[in-house]
Amino acid sequence: MAIQKVVKSSVSQQVFDQLRQQILSGSWKPGDKLPSENELAAQFGVSRVTVRNALQKLSGLGLLETRFGEGSFIRGPEAGAALNQLVPMLYLGRETLRDILTFRRMVEGPICEIACRRATDGEIEQLRQLLGQMERAEADLAAFARLDSQFHELLARLTRSRMMQQIYQIIDDAIQSSYKQHARRQSVLVTLRWYREILAAFEARDSARARQAMEQSLDQTFWVSTVYQNVINMESAWPQRVAVRWFDEQAGAVREVTYQEYAADIRRMVGYLRRNLPGVQGRHIGLLARTGYPYAVAIFGCLLAGAVAVPLNSEKSWPQISAELAQADVDCLLADGSYQEREPDFAQYAGPVLDIGAFAGCTELAELTECRDQDALALILFTSDTTGRSKGVMLSQRNLFAPMRLFTEPFDSIRQQFGLPEDYQFAAFNVLPLFHVAALTSLISWSISGNAIHFCSDLRRFYRDLAAMPSDAMAVVPTLLKSIHHDVKKGKRARLGKLRLFTCGAAMYDPQMLADLIDQGFTIIQTYGLTETVGDGGWNSAQDPAHLSSVGLRDPDMEYRLEDEELCMKGEAVMLGYYKDPEGTAAVLRDGWFHTGDLARMDADGYIYLTGRKNNLMVLPSGENVSPEELEALLSRNPAVREVLVEQREGKICARISCRAGVQDQVRAFVTRTNRTLPLYKRITAVEFTREPLPRNALGKLVRR
Repeated sequence: MAIQKVVKSSVSQQVFDQLRQQILSGSWKPGDKLPSENELAAQFGVSRVTVRNALQKLSGLGLLETRFGEGSFIRGPEAGAALNQLVPMLYLGRETLRDILTFRRMVEGPICEIACRRATDGEIEQLRQLLGQMERAEADLAAFARLDSQFHELLARLTRSRMMQQIYQIIDDAIQSSYKQHARRQSVLVTLRWYREILAAFEARDSARARQAMEQSLDQTFWVSTVYQNVINMESAWPQRVAVRWFDEQAGAVREVTYQEYAADIRRMVGYLRRNLPGVQGRHIGLLARTGYPYAVAIFGCLLAGAVAVPLNSEKSWPQISAELAQADVDCLLADGSYQEREPDFAQYAGPVLDIGAFAGCTELAELTECRDQDALALILFTSDTTGRSKGVMLSQRNLFAPMRLFTEPFDSIRQQFGLPEDYQFAAFNVLPLFHVAALTSLISWSISGNAIHFCSDLRRFYRDLAAMPSDAMAVVPTLLKSIHHDVKKGKRARLGKLRLFTCGAAMYDPQMLADLIDQGFTIIQTYGLTETVGDGGWNSAQDPAHLSSVGLRDPDMEYRLEDEELCMKGEAVMLGYYKDPEGTAAVLRDGWFHTGDLARMDADGYIYLTGRKNNLMVLPSGENVSPEELEALLSRNPAVREVLVEQREGKICARISCRAGVQDQVRAFVTRTNRTLPLYKRITAVEFTREPLPRNALGKLVRR
């Protein structure tokens, strides 16, 4: 295993991680002498001090021994070394919680299975009594954490294995401080549910069932994994924190609701749906309204009522919406009246239409129940296909919550990066429509993390709303980021207030534009994902020029591979399929692998770089394949170019460019200079200018013919 140059972020941690991996993978064996500090510093491309700190940490964890005058050596297999080498695997930092829980799931499931086989009736009674104490300590998180530790320790003792008990002790030492940070009433409720299941399995002497219950307990205790858990978490973890803000046009002021009020409104929506839609469970409910607080409440309410939510793009024409209603078997709608006013033909709709904001007048707070089947259909989201042929993506609650680990973990590191206190509440300025997967997942991930969302439903009010609701972060699409970049370059940075973090998705971005914003003090996070993967795929928070053109590192919970340069992914975030489209599903889902349609490459560090869309490739008469996105990215570097779309016409490569009339000669000269840097077959042979914006879909993606 070769040592790799490190990137500029988290240098000391990267050196430590690579050295540790060399040892644990067996590349360096017991008794081997390490290279000198100078040699390691040169291989890593870092200072001797950084290397020395990493070596000291490894020595402290029992993996190295330093001999005076001789150097550092990998520790040999003396007594206890096998257990000691578990320690660095569980080395606790906030960023390693995922690894610790993965290891716990691997080890504690078998511990529970063996304990179930070997426990006596008297020992099962001890488990029963301990569980009773935990139920009585539900409201005291510190006491509950101690009892939880005793529960796991007892299971380890019941195996009658000294090694199992030692393994558990190491796990327990590593996990306790993390548990105290993450334990909330939601975690307690989930834990108790699964511990009751473990006890029932012991009583039935069903060891396989006991193991499965333990593994699911560990999977769900630290990660909110259903809408029910999410809402319970709102009520118990941070009830008095502000959850949502928006500018109320009628009042002329900002309105805000706390998480406690948010959860109460969701309960009201569930009750409203149960009363007004008989047999609501399993019904397909369309959401046709402006993005905002009622829309957010409605999405949660539909899922908790057991319905299938179908968010719709209210910017589409009635024929398009009508076709999607039929395609998704929508038999009732939640609406706010705005679409009806704009589209008179909506009167043709024959199904029931309920007021999406009517929950506000309800007094009953409905009782909620946990999701019966996390793999059941919960959402149908239509893709933002640039050809206009949208597909209905079927998603379950398991799909929906699978990427939340990736989406919520960075908050801690960002707090550290900005020097913010641990209880700092981030605020996100949302301009994306909630029928899009990026906005939907943000709605969930920000609530899981206890942060606030600020809704801006009209980009014409962008700066007014941003001033009224100061925000830290914003998800952007290319056209919006380009506009912000233009304003910043013109000296209007102050208009953005405390906004300092952009998450960029939906396309490839000009690395120079990102570098300009980083130079102005912004943090850029690039993301990659599709509706079919619930936005999961890649996450790039590196701020160094070497990786600015990458859409991200791979999610550790997903599998990746390239097939003929096409990026394929496999994991729990991958959709169930396309609704009522088995042929379309079979075309992209094969043996659990989702074929994204994106052409990509992956470097040795795990960064993903998109090179184009498979379906957009222009196959020239010469047989050469050319990616239009590659050429569009090159031409977009000219500041005079507002928008550009490259396409093939009669075997030739043509560019449609939107710019001012006065700069057309300048842009044409830039195209000529760019052509000189390209192979002959890639050169643009025709240019068409327009002063009008190029056609885009609701997310700002160029619509191709």
